[in-house]
Amino acid sequence: MENKYTPQGYASPSAILTTAAIGIFASLVLPIFYIILGRLIPNIWFIAIIAFFLGVGLGFFIDLGVKIGKLRNKRIVIIIAIFCGLFAFYIQWVFFDTLIYSNKGFTFNLNATDFKVLADDFFFLFTHPNVLFQEIINLNEIGTFQIEKTGTISGILLWIIWAGEFVVIIGGIIFAVLNGQVSKPYSEINDRWMNRRKFHNRIPVIENKEMILSELNKRNFDVLKDNPALIQEQNYAEVIVFESTGDPVKYISILNFTNLTGKAKDKKVKNVITFYPLENANI
Repeated sequence: MENKYTPQGYASPSAILTTAAIGIFASLVLPIFYIILGRLIPNIWFIAIIAFFLGVGLGFFIDLGVKIGKLRNKRIVIIIAIFCGLFAFYIQWVFFDTLIYSNKGFTFNLNATDFKVLADDFFFLFTHPNVLFQEIINLNEIGTFQIEKTGTISGILLWIIWAGEFVVIIGGIIFAVLNGQVSKPYSEINDRWMNRRKFHNRIPVIENKEMILSELNKRNFDVLKDNPALIQEQNYAEVIVFESTGDPVKYISILNFTNLTGKAKDKKVKNVITFYPLENANI
């Protein structure tokens, strides 16, 4: 079994609160931009794309909280991510419903009085989820948008589309946080995140993963040394080093870069090894 960095599970109250606070703030703000964009370009495919980016955006802010709070517990980060995703989904519905039932409709031509009315309606719906849910049911009966050559979408199909929107948002946020800071190596000795070395060693393409793991287990670190002759090659591997001054353990990831045609569009990147620990290694 491949040796790999595992987060230590650190989750102090301050780390959790910091991450949750930043995530909740993003859950209040980002859905507003999401709804505005969706109203400006009411295309189902565009909305699907920005729904995913809403999730990724929320994940970015949660990731920021993880980094600041030094939260190193994947389970808790996922719980925070799902909570923020649910909260953001609720907020976007509150804002959407507020605009739909606004006397002026969707417009940027609003004065101070109009903003106050919208804010009051938003706050009322936010604090009365039962009213919001009833209005969502009413909207489902009449439909909220059209698909070309299909007409207004309502009923079961619209419920399915809304459910898909929810899944995309939650999927985006979980994808973002699981590939974010919480998975990165942390130096427990120095109590800080490890730095990613700017210069990456180039080595020959890894054809056999088990063979290079065997060499590393035998502490043959020469296989990771930079090979300047590969600088002009289309096919090579990069060794990415994560380190912290004074910490005897480094972590490496290796990526294969292959390009059979020499064209930029055909370049492929494959992850071979992720956060493999090396102790007292001079690389």
